[in-house]
Amino acid sequence: MKKILLPLDDTQRSLKALTYTVNNYTPEEAEIVLMMVDESLGYAAKPEAEAAAIAALDEKLEMLKESLEGYKVYTKSAIGKAGIRIVRAARDTGTDLIVMTKSSQEDMLSSIGSTAEYIIDNAPCDIFIVGEAIKKRNEYRGLIYRTATANVTLWGQLGDKQSECLLPSVNVDCLYNIDVTVGKIRFYHTAYNPDTRNWDLPPKPGQEAYMDIAADESVSILVKADSTEGKADRIRIINRDVKKEAVFSYRITAAPKE
Repeated sequence: MKKILLPLDDTQRSLKALTYTVNNYTPEEAEIVLMMVDESLGYAAKPEAEAAAIAALDEKLEMLKESLEGYKVYTKSAIGKAGIRIVRAARDTGTDLIVMTKSSQEDMLSSIGSTAEYIIDNAPCDIFIVGEAIKKRNEYRGLIYRTATANVTLWGQLGDKQSECLLPSVNVDCLYNIDVTVGKIRFYHTAYNPDTRNWDLPPKPGQEAYMDIAADESVSILVKADSTEGKADRIRIINRDVKKEAVFSYRITAAPKE
């Protein structure tokens, strides 16, 4: 079980670290530490001001915690310099990995912010910086399939070819019949979140949110037609291996009537 520390702030950009973690680690693989730091108070701040600031951070963290259903989640609020507090928290909690964005400021897209730089230099664990590529909101950069059946090859994460894809969304209840011949893939079913404007919510009850499928395995996964604000649920397949390719075929058929 990996313990992942997510330093967050009030910006939408910092939530990319949260989205990345949920998309790449299941509740069985990771415990999550959500952390916020208030840098606005000076060293001479009165105790009541510090208490109020901590209470405000705690409230925000609890709201974020509620979105992580199924995960074991810890929250940590602090006052002071963000870099110093985050590194200290990583040591205190036995963190294995820090996932964060480079900077929360719009003018820092092309460089590492001072907080991230300090953490990289001083953290006692591995650090993953979530990419900040400039693109249209929710523009998907993987392969996109639009047919009801296809054979798919996904390359390793370190390759120069696509390692993930979207399968067609449907407007009726369906079975996604998947056969893996090489490697191992992960099936993700996510719903649109109007608050974050991204597909980072689990599907409605009675459906698989994710499933690992290995070579020589065949599965049929029920997907119920659903959408939020006109945005259909997403069916995403990822090859999580770093170097090896994964090969699978899929076939979408109507679900049997109940």
